[in-house]
Amino acid sequence: MNIKQTISKAKELRRADELDESQELLLSLLDEYPNDPQVLFEVGGAYDVLDEARIALSYYQKAIDAGLEGDSLEECLVCIGVCQRGLGEMSTAVATLEKAVAQFPDNNSSRVFLALAYYSDGQDDKAVQLLLDLLITTTQDPEILEFAGVFDYYKDNLDEVWDN
Repeated sequence: MNIKQTISKAKELRRADELDESQELLLSLLDEYPNDPQVLFEVGGAYDVLDEARIALSYYQKAIDAGLEGDSLEECLVCIGVCQRGLGEMSTAVATLEKAVAQFPDNNSSRVFLALAYYSDGQDDKAVQLLLDLLITTTQDPEILEFAGVFDYYKDNLDEVWDN
């Protein structure tokens, strides 16, 4: 099997909840291709799903350093931010996810993860603003769209109250 076929098989095993088998396959691939960015990224993912976030982070970073690109880089940055948040490294997670959003502005899932990181970092206003913006720009729900202008106003005026 070549790299793509092996990674595909490892992902198939992961989806079948055969996590140890998937990891074994990827680690053997890593022995053969220790500097391949996609292999490093997938090994990181294998550790990530096994709740080994610190180990996953090291492989994710190695993948980026080795030249990971495109969709895989996009996913990798999000995975790094999610791991950092899960490990309690909130400000680092925010910085990583802000970078992911800046580099890949069309990825809405990274915006949701950034909002969660903002919340966990005590930046509740930014979290709500980001989620409201995302809701307004992505929803097809007619009842929400009916109030899009109101939600857009509140996005920038979260603490406003009216004087009677």
